[in-house]
Amino acid sequence: MQKDLPQTAKVIIVGGGIVGCSVAYHLARSGWSDILLLERDRLTCGSTWHAAGLVSEMQAVPAMTELAKYGLNLMERLEAETGQATGFKRNGSIATALTEARMEELMRKRDSALGQGIEVQALSPEDLNKLWPMLNIDGMVGAIHFPNDGQTNPIDTTMALAKTARQHGAVIREGVTVRQVTMADGRATGVDTDQGHITAEFVVNCTGIWAHSFADSHGIKLPIQANQHFYVVTDPIEGLSPDLPVLRVYDEGAYYKEDAGKLLIGFSEPNAKVWNPKGGIPADFSFDELPFPDGHLDDLLEYLLERVPAIQNVGIRTFFNGPESYTPDGKYVLGNPAGCTNYFVAGGFNSTGIQSGPGAGKALADWIMQGAAPMDLADVDINRFDTFQSNHAYLVERVPETLTLFYQMHWPYKQRQLGRDLRRSPFHYQLKERGAVFGEGAGWERPMWFAPDGVEPRYEYAFGRAAFVEHWEREHKALREDLGLIDLSPFAKFQIEGPDALSSLQYISTNDLDVPPGGVVYTQWLNERAGIEADLTIARLTKDRFLIMTSAGTAHKDWQWLNTHIPDTARLTLTDITAGQAVLGLMGPRARDFLQAFTRTDLSNDPFPFGTFQEIEIGRVTARAQRITYQGELGWEIFVSSEFAGALFDDLMSGKKAPPPALVGFHAAESLRVEKAFRHWGHDMAAFDTPIEAGLMFAAALDKPGGFIGRDALIAHRETGGNRRIMQFLLEDPEAFIYHHEPIYRDGEVVGCVTTGSYGHSLGGAVALGMVRVPEGGTARDLLSGSYEIAVAGRRLPATASLRPMYDPKNDRVKA
Repeated sequence: MQKDLPQTAKVIIVGGGIVGCSVAYHLARSGWSDILLLERDRLTCGSTWHAAGLVSEMQAVPAMTELAKYGLNLMERLEAETGQATGFKRNGSIATALTEARMEELMRKRDSALGQGIEVQALSPEDLNKLWPMLNIDGMVGAIHFPNDGQTNPIDTTMALAKTARQHGAVIREGVTVRQVTMADGRATGVDTDQGHITAEFVVNCTGIWAHSFADSHGIKLPIQANQHFYVVTDPIEGLSPDLPVLRVYDEGAYYKEDAGKLLIGFSEPNAKVWNPKGGIPADFSFDELPFPDGHLDDLLEYLLERVPAIQNVGIRTFFNGPESYTPDGKYVLGNPAGCTNYFVAGGFNSTGIQSGPGAGKALADWIMQGAAPMDLADVDINRFDTFQSNHAYLVERVPETLTLFYQMHWPYKQRQLGRDLRRSPFHYQLKERGAVFGEGAGWERPMWFAPDGVEPRYEYAFGRAAFVEHWEREHKALREDLGLIDLSPFAKFQIEGPDALSSLQYISTNDLDVPPGGVVYTQWLNERAGIEADLTIARLTKDRFLIMTSAGTAHKDWQWLNTHIPDTARLTLTDITAGQAVLGLMGPRARDFLQAFTRTDLSNDPFPFGTFQEIEIGRVTARAQRITYQGELGWEIFVSSEFAGALFDDLMSGKKAPPPALVGFHAAESLRVEKAFRHWGHDMAAFDTPIEAGLMFAAALDKPGGFIGRDALIAHRETGGNRRIMQFLLEDPEAFIYHHEPIYRDGEVVGCVTTGSYGHSLGGAVALGMVRVPEGGTARDLLSGSYEIAVAGRRLPATASLRPMYDPKNDRVKA
């Protein structure tokens, strides 16, 4: 073994790009010793070296925004801290609009940015021309300006991080190839290199475009795939200011950046190309580039010559194509894959590695040191992905669209087109025949709305009252006023059985699960801080057998949480039975009368109360009917073995025994939920929100024997009362629509943001849930004393606020 290569380390970081160096920097700066970073060639040699170096505060979700803001602040002080030039400057950035719809998108983005403390101004085309004099503003509707954004030199910034890491004791070794991570009993034990084995307490995969194949070599699946990413560089342009803001012309698929007297122009093209070389990405690919394909960007190149006419006079000197790593949903991944508690990943940065890497590196370093995520990272947690989303063929098909969508219109409810039709419920084709327009969630094809006869079953996207909204409204009102049928089959379903099933679930769950068989209990799973890790229902099937039901979108994460928190000595088995059971939600005021026509079981309130289930015959099929609702109406969730699902659906829709229910899609299911103020994990609450803040203390049995994870912290939090609460809001303007992340104002001050927005067709306006700060020195009751507004596309609209559901606050309809 090389003399200066340690044989042991506390943390081994594999990969010496900006992300790996950021992890090393933050661990070392925090006082951790025995930090070893291994780079197979030289620092920055993968994707970091050729990145454009754009750095922006505003990102897709609040967690990414917070980390990006931290990263820019770090870059700003890094040169003074290290003596290493970084090339960082806050020259600002501008996003432009060529259509009114794009301008609305930008104004909504401006609202969200202001709500998160980011400075931003709206610009007229004339204002824009003052900041960018060489720009042809023909066709420009307007723009928004972020004065605190900027750019940096990726190589120099990375070297500054590495220099400080070394100064604080981290060891960085170049020219060391890590062949694989060694694993034992689900834990990383070290790495095998071309110079021998090194043991470690923690291993961090920061290998960029190699992350998928590298992890695969030691049995870990990552949803990361390389795309080709293109930019061009002009010859020098006389008079080009070094302080010119970064310019993004979304509608022409291009960004413009001053680069040492030249312009660098990068692209988000409509036909993005994956990089999938036969045999995998070469191990010796270093400071390399890919061929620039003839004709691939011809249309976009024509746009830039018209948009910046000065380019016509100087020409283009460089046509560059380099690989970068992407994920299926356009957000990067952090954390522990598959419950491996000492193996960490930071990757899939989707062309934002320079602006996101410093903050993501800090978050991951804190995660390693603290043993838990340091902030709400649900949107970037690697366990948001299911295992199938690491399938190579799936990634090759899916991820080019990630790059393509960056600069396309970000319409509300926009559905991806690639990597579809993978997971279909047993009712899929029956619903398709009846006009279902499908969207995708966690890989499942789910009906979003139903097109009636004569209406083409496809989306026409728009802000506000898009064409499909009238069909969504029809389904919403049908369920509220009569009867609706919803395909709930994507619900994840885990069966836990054995002598220790009850005691294990009691320890994990907030609510008391020691109910008679036939009971259904709503509960949360908490972490030690009393933050909510899962929100679900559990049915007690028999004395020692339970069924856990949770969202499809959190299935993988909840499965991992359950597996890692069941005691090692517990006598039980745990089985994922999702694929074996189909589920229909039969909801609405007519639900009892309708279902009674198909069964001999008495469905009246006393023999079949809310929160219970029974095995019943429904026509020709035996099913488990569970009286519970996520839509806020009388109803049953009907569980049936998948092989009988089609027959059950046909019987219920036949009209032979009673007029059939209306088919209801996900848009209506969601608006019904939000009207009733039912929470959803990952949107309205997550791991840093407690049941007190989420308004869910009714599901916390603080006095049950043995307690539960997070109980002591929850009691302590109850004493302080907390400083936030989930509230429900209804806009007074019936024409406005809200979606997510809109800032909430109380008496003119930002106090929170929308966590879920929808349209309350029964309430007569846009309805939302939002987490709101309690007035300083006040209590939750004081939340109702102020005047509320929600920002929508540059306007602040009055809103009614409530701590109770505005629809059926006493649950009279649910328990009818």
